[in-house]
Amino acid sequence: MKIAYLIHSERDYDEVIETLNQLVKQNDHAFIMINDNDLRDKVAFVFADHPRVHISHTQEFAQEGDLSLARGTIIQMKEALEYDQFDYFINLTDGMMPLKSRKEIVEFLEKQPGKDYYYVASKETPELKKKAERYYMFTNLLAFPTSKFIRGLTRGNAVLFSKLGLKRKVDDAYQIGSPWFMLSNETVKKLVVHFEYVSNTFKMAWYPEEMYIPMMMEKFIYTDRADDHINNDYRLIGPDGSWQASSGAKPITAELIASHPEALFGAKITTEDNLDVYQDYFDIYNTMISEVEKEKEKTFIDPALILDSLRKAKENRQD
Repeated sequence: MKIAYLIHSERDYDEVIETLNQLVKQNDHAFIMINDNDLRDKVAFVFADHPRVHISHTQEFAQEGDLSLARGTIIQMKEALEYDQFDYFINLTDGMMPLKSRKEIVEFLEKQPGKDYYYVASKETPELKKKAERYYMFTNLLAFPTSKFIRGLTRGNAVLFSKLGLKRKVDDAYQIGSPWFMLSNETVKKLVVHFEYVSNTFKMAWYPEEMYIPMMMEKFIYTDRADDHINNDYRLIGPDGSWQASSGAKPITAELIASHPEALFGAKITTEDNLDVYQDYFDIYNTMISEVEKEKEKTFIDPALILDSLRKAKENRQD
């Protein structure tokens, strides 16, 4: 089995390098959006000759709650299919990592081959329809995910615009659920043909990453067959264990992980938020591979140091 990991990261240099090293050791591929320009350049330099690490450049930036995360992820799917064929596409948002070994994750997916995994909390309700039809003008502000003032201002303006008759015109029934998924190759091949649907449907939407997958599945996949997806994304999300609408993942604890043995991936796990958990799980994905394979990873040498050394060497030659 070959897996394409679709990643969005705001981690620092060491964590990004470590995450990529761990995910690609066993022939899986990683497609990653890195928000910081300098960090993106450094990571691209380190993995320039690596055939299974792909830095997203078509869309380089994304953030929670904004169209950019949904659109960036569907673009990653499209570009992944241009590189290779994959059995599964699994998205990992900032601070998310495997809680099981690759062997265990593959064995789990092989029990029901070709099934799609994502969680739908509810299909169209009057409350959801009212919220989804509104235009939210400030979701692209950097402070939007964390600022109560900006979020409140965004909601207030959306209500005002709605009263003025500015509403989204969408014929499809709105659905909402967690933003994480494990999708089969056949499903993704059909979805990416309609990748423009995300931008056309969810401009200035409130947390479109919670709606676009179930709505695209309903519109483009379940046209000639029954909806047979597994309604669980198998993620453990802090602080309480499960996804909460309009909220990114918060740090999780070792106790929470122990109480959810079914979880395949978890967030948030970072050196900044929960170092002890990070140390326990950063390399669990490769616990069952040989020592030779473990050594096949990029170093943590800062590319800036290498470039500085090369510049000095060039200057010395000129002297």
